[in-house]
Amino acid sequence: MDTLKIDTSQNIDIEQPIASIGERFAATLLDMLFIMSYLLVLGLIYRGLHSKVLLFIGLLPVALYSIVSEMAMNGQSWGKKILKIKVVTMDGTPTSFSSYFLRWVLRLVEILAMFGTLATITIILNRKGQRLGDIAANTSVIRLRNKSLRETIYTQIPDNYTIVYPEVSRLTTSDIYIIKEVIELIKSRNKTIRTVTIVQTAHEAIERKLEIKVAQKTEAFFQAILRDFNFMNRNI
Repeated sequence: MDTLKIDTSQNIDIEQPIASIGERFAATLLDMLFIMSYLLVLGLIYRGLHSKVLLFIGLLPVALYSIVSEMAMNGQSWGKKILKIKVVTMDGTPTSFSSYFLRWVLRLVEILAMFGTLATITIILNRKGQRLGDIAANTSVIRLRNKSLRETIYTQIPDNYTIVYPEVSRLTTSDIYIIKEVIELIKSRNKTIRTVTIVQTAHEAIERKLEIKVAQKTEAFFQAILRDFNFMNRNI
């Protein structure tokens, strides 16, 4: 399985499985099915009407489906959601409007150029799961892995738990996922220079974000953060 290495803002490399061409094609077919269903309903509603303005308004959702759905659903259209694939940036930052816009505009170009064949060829040659729109927007499409309970960030915390680091409220879910990855890396006992560097970099990055200095070892520090985050978000 091809994987994509994402360089996060904490300078930690996270590997994600790249969505296959088959998965992307299937997601596109599903999206087309939804669009065709909409057009069928639209045709029934507009039967007998000859207003070009109303027709233009009715067709707008078709043209904007891709960009609006991906922005509204955090990198997923309905087809992508069903296939469990998602648009992400190559540096792990939230996908911006400009990135979605570039992907949308160049999708139209790719459809007009060789009926989408150009996009397929680009993905095959690129090796990072990127079509032209992805290359321009610095994005790719990944497969969302099904996490086991052990792999998730959520753990059961007793009601009488006392928060150790109140500053944890500044952290995002993405930060917590990275912390979880680092904990797993520490537990692997694979103490290479690269591993030690990643752990130290993550420790310092979290300290800076929380604006604190701790004497605890990284694993104990990060475990405390996980417990605090879970307790703070237990009702979400």
